[in-house]
Amino acid sequence: MKVGTEAKTNLLQYQQALAFGEVPRYTAGLQVLLSGGERVYVALSAFELALYFENDLALHYDLEGRLTKVAKPDHHRRRGLSHQVLVTHRRSVEQGGGIERRVLPAEDADALVTGAHEKVVPVLNELKGNSVALEYAKPGPGQALAEILPSLDRAAKFDQQAARSDAERFHAIYGRVAVLPPDQYNALVLQATEGCAYSCCLFCELYRDVFYGRKTPARFAEHVNDAIAYHGKALRGRRSIFLGEANALTLPHEDLVSMFRVLHERFELPPHTEERVPANWWLGHTTRFDGVSAFLDAFMGPRRTTADFEELRELGLRRVYIGLETGDDNLLKWLCKPATSAGIAQCVASLKNAGLIVGVIALLGAGGREFAEAHVRETARLINNLPLGRDDFIYFSPLVIYPNSRYTEQTRALRIEPLSAAQMRAQEQAIRDALRFNEQRGRPHLGRYELESFAY
Repeated sequence: MKVGTEAKTNLLQYQQALAFGEVPRYTAGLQVLLSGGERVYVALSAFELALYFENDLALHYDLEGRLTKVAKPDHHRRRGLSHQVLVTHRRSVEQGGGIERRVLPAEDADALVTGAHEKVVPVLNELKGNSVALEYAKPGPGQALAEILPSLDRAAKFDQQAARSDAERFHAIYGRVAVLPPDQYNALVLQATEGCAYSCCLFCELYRDVFYGRKTPARFAEHVNDAIAYHGKALRGRRSIFLGEANALTLPHEDLVSMFRVLHERFELPPHTEERVPANWWLGHTTRFDGVSAFLDAFMGPRRTTADFEELRELGLRRVYIGLETGDDNLLKWLCKPATSAGIAQCVASLKNAGLIVGVIALLGAGGREFAEAHVRETARLINNLPLGRDDFIYFSPLVIYPNSRYTEQTRALRIEPLSAAQMRAQEQAIRDALRFNEQRGRPHLGRYELESFAY
């Protein structure tokens, strides 16, 4: 390998903001000039391998060598373990602005993996052949090469056939992962249940025709072992554990306690404290996670006391997410959701009294113009009455109307006019404007929860 000297004219896109030695996330890196004249920066961090090319193309792989993202400045393609690829593209002003998201067809997902493979293999071959000109190295040429080559070798084996085989292995363990809260997208999902125990909400098609199943603690332990073996070194990039699927916390309390004990046998979970777990405690470790999260339907399963939630908290439960959808009881009935605003408030209070972080999800556009005024008023009223604070989450999720769904049939039959995307944004803003937060507890995190932005 020929060692050159640093030159400002050789800077790639990744160096525009920080000089090479100041990029903290990568522990080892090599910038090389390939024999064909193309520069590439290959970097290894605690949780991924990345290759940055001179044309501003970036390829990202997990530490098992699976392609996870292909990015350029104006768009990126995120590949999930299921081999589903989500494209996020920033529209130009002429196109109306904003963000466009779509899922690639299967053949395009294959082509994405093939194209990345064709870029990685020559880099590996030239590095192994010592024929490239080395321009920068961190920490030093020999050490950087020794650390990077094993991960690069795994990435170079990830071709179309490997991607499909890996996805089959994923589906054998998980079936599928329908959705996660936005702050849990990089969680390690472990399924205590599959599907949804209720699955009758008028607006939801995520679990329609999906068999609902509950694992025993023994079967759950097997599932955890299978998931650990599948994720392998890539566990280093997972922050938390998400107990799936739609409403795992409605299982019998004794079963949940047994499952949490299984987690303690396999992983390290921090004790409950008032202070946030620092990222350097879990990042880069295959067994450390900052806690367990889960969905909860306030109207499903056994009614838990604060003491029950406290026991789960001591076993590692940290965050619970509730789809409140709306504070309007009439709209809840219309949506076929057997909850009430009073019941939701009581559930959230129990969770907060137990010292848990809570995320609540409001459904934008629910009930169309017919319910719009009451939906805004009552949803803001309900959220304002919840004891939420600075660590909690309030998500606004735009309604996705599926063709030929029960929601579509009912709104058509009743001649209910749906809200446009612009009207849903206005509805979100109206709810936000009406929110009032306790100064001592602090302001919760507010954000969007778009189902189209998820691919696990």
